[in-house]
Amino acid sequence: VLQAIMTKETKLQEVMIGLAARIFKFMASWESSIMFQRAGIQEAEVAKKLVATLKQYQYPSIRVPRMRRFVLELAIWMMKDKKTNILTFKSLGMEEQLEHMMDTISDIESFNIFSGTVGLSRHSTTIHSLVEIAMQLLVDG
Repeated sequence: VLQAIMTKETKLQEVMIGLAARIFKFMASWESSIMFQRAGIQEAEVAKKLVATLKQYQYPSIRVPRMRRFVLELAIWMMKDKKTNILTFKSLGMEEQLEHMMDTISDIESFNIFSGTVGLSRHSTTIHSLVEIAMQLLVDG
């Protein structure tokens, strides 16, 4: 999953980032560190890829409607237990990306399930809330 996040693009990358965000929620920090080591990927590299992905998708995309949400979920998870990750995200310009996101959030990013381009099921946590959580982690860190 980590290698796919680093190498794939568009829909597959969106799915893998979302999967990683879900998987890591069930792991302790030390367990995830082992997974990063096994994959041969540094957490800072993933952080860089996530910020680059937010820059690439500065506006919501119909092709990957959940990309920015999944990036936020994974970034929040990465920052929750590790101050070094907070510093990494800060140095990569995550705050600026989050500020831009607040201005460009689209209703399409609120849905979990789609039929074509029509959203059918809303996420329980709004994307606005995710941006606020990420901003708070960066400020507190």
